[in-house]
Amino acid sequence: MQANKCKELLLILTFLPIILLAQQNTVSPYSAFGIGEPQSQGFSLNSALGGVGVAMRGGNFLNPINPASLSAITNTTFETGLSGTSIFLRDKTLSREAFVSSLAYLSLGFPISKGFAVSGGLSPYSFKGFDLSQNFTFTDQEDTLNYTINHNGSGGLNRAYTNFGIELDGFSFGATASMIFGTLNQKRDLVFNDSQELWRRDESAYNVRDLTYDFGFQYQTNVSDKQLTIGATYSPETTLNANKKETTYTFDIINGLELIRDTVEAFASTTNKLLLPKSYAIGFALQKETEWFISAEIDFKEWSQMTLFDAQDPNIKDATQFRLGAWWIPNNQDVHNYLNVIQYRAGFNYNTGHISTTVFGVSGTPTEINDISISFGLGLPMKRSKTTTNISIQLGKRGSVNNGLVEERYLRFVAAFTFNDKWFKKRKID
Repeated sequence: MQANKCKELLLILTFLPIILLAQQNTVSPYSAFGIGEPQSQGFSLNSALGGVGVAMRGGNFLNPINPASLSAITNTTFETGLSGTSIFLRDKTLSREAFVSSLAYLSLGFPISKGFAVSGGLSPYSFKGFDLSQNFTFTDQEDTLNYTINHNGSGGLNRAYTNFGIELDGFSFGATASMIFGTLNQKRDLVFNDSQELWRRDESAYNVRDLTYDFGFQYQTNVSDKQLTIGATYSPETTLNANKKETTYTFDIINGLELIRDTVEAFASTTNKLLLPKSYAIGFALQKETEWFISAEIDFKEWSQMTLFDAQDPNIKDATQFRLGAWWIPNNQDVHNYLNVIQYRAGFNYNTGHISTTVFGVSGTPTEINDISISFGLGLPMKRSKTTTNISIQLGKRGSVNNGLVEERYLRFVAAFTFNDKWFKKRKID
């Protein structure tokens, strides 16, 4: 029985990462900055609770936000989820709708002994996926030249990780080692309306592959018949190995096909120069086991210190995030009304954002790109099994139409499964 489960799990772990890494999950113009659009490292449960997780722990689910929470799990736990996002973009004149989807994450964790557990998994770290155009006119005393600059980006970074959590007298400690890897692609085309002029393209590709480390702490104590948990996480500043390739060339279009005319410049470097900034978070949670849970936390990331090959992006700033989440189960012991055993979830998230910018190539006062969202979710236990179906919906808004920028409204949906079982334990025969 357990051998068959292990075989099925091996197949999932072999093929699902291929699907995950092949996806592009954003069309946001703000993914043009830095390493792209950072992705939440939480699972469906975290997402439904506004992203909280610093002070959350439990015996039958994985919480990748704080590795110290691993010390609480009592079963072998496998989690995987699919995400889909409807994105509505608009400025003062145009609007666009898009839908993107991908495998959101997969993870496996299991207890080694009471109070000590390990896990590992795969999730996206950041996405690039934008396509922007700007029209310009240059005029002198003799001629008028109309041209367009097209900006395009694709790719992203992924995160494969392993972590552990251990508990000692109510204090829990955890650490995570992550391999950050992937490619960030970006290009800019200078296109002239005059067909006699050659067009120009500047391309860059950044390849990243290196380790980062994160640390977590939790302390849990009883307050009457409730549990109070205080948690904190810390990610130190890390310089990652990376290489880049930049190419500039001229081209034109003949019968719908691109024809490269001349390579103006080609450059490559293998210096380890992607610096990820440090971050830290603190939170607390109050819970009455199997009945209700509430948590609040604050997260700070020093994005302004991030550099890519010694270059700091002036459009990137430090970001602070405030998160609030809660769940409630009407009656966990009700065997007649299924609605009473469902875990109902809700959350709120406000992020000051790590971007302060103007339109490409246009000077002016920068606008801060804030992100605010509310979320809802359900934890649906499956009868006669230790499997839970997790559903979360997040509605949010980011950016502004002021100063020629773009406002994003999004609806993000995650459907996930949590499988629990007693693996790796010998049966006892009386």
